[in-house]
Amino acid sequence: MRLSVVWLALLVAAPFSWSVAPEGTGVPVRPRPVETDALRARGASVYLQRCAACHGKRGDGRGWAAPGLAVPPRDFTAGTYKLRSTPSGSIPTDGDLFATISRGMHGTPMMSWRGLPEEDRWALVGRLKGFSVRFAQERPAARVEVPAAPPADDAVVVAGGRLWGRLRCGACHGAGDGRGPSVALLKKDPGRRVRVRDLASGEFLRGTSARDIYLTLRTGMDGTPMGSYAVAISPQDTWALAAYVRSLIGHRDDR
Repeated sequence: MRLSVVWLALLVAAPFSWSVAPEGTGVPVRPRPVETDALRARGASVYLQRCAACHGKRGDGRGWAAPGLAVPPRDFTAGTYKLRSTPSGSIPTDGDLFATISRGMHGTPMMSWRGLPEEDRWALVGRLKGFSVRFAQERPAARVEVPAAPPADDAVVVAGGRLWGRLRCGACHGAGDGRGPSVALLKKDPGRRVRVRDLASGEFLRGTSARDIYLTLRTGMDGTPMGSYAVAISPQDTWALAAYVRSLIGHRDDR
């Protein structure tokens, strides 16, 4: 318990400093352990030690440290997750949960737990699923296919910029700084605390690779105003938009 309190104190004091580390893939390198009573007990124990302070003992996002965090912790009981390889509206795969635990969520206090043994991370996957009935009642939809990426040359970036304008991405994200004209309206929503992503910061929840951005554009981020573009644009156009979004990293106007 003392170790958990120490890392949490550091996290609250400098909540996003961990995210400057290189992004990992979140892909396990060892076979998944067999689900046993011992593994389930391990998941409950690791969760209490590492996660409950923010996410709450019941997984409802109401841990004792939650009020002091700039970004509210996930309420696992809803079974709604931003980072998935599955279409909007679907529950994530077990691999998605493992990847998020391993990689963390940049730009939030949700740090990377890739320092934990893989067995512990898989144990946590089982524990998280136990908080929502959705995982007992539903199966994840087929994963979103990610085709080979075209070369991200200047022409592709320019095409992505045109899509950015046509799709009105700037209404929320502005020029990439998260200061679009619609932000004021989103913040008036009494049901949730909306944080529009500052793309120029390079702190993307999933990651900054073209593949990461492509997948986010195709899946959307459930539980937020960021919807899926899987129907609105083709895979080719999605790659172009992803290339343009990547080009915004570091371009910031703080006037």
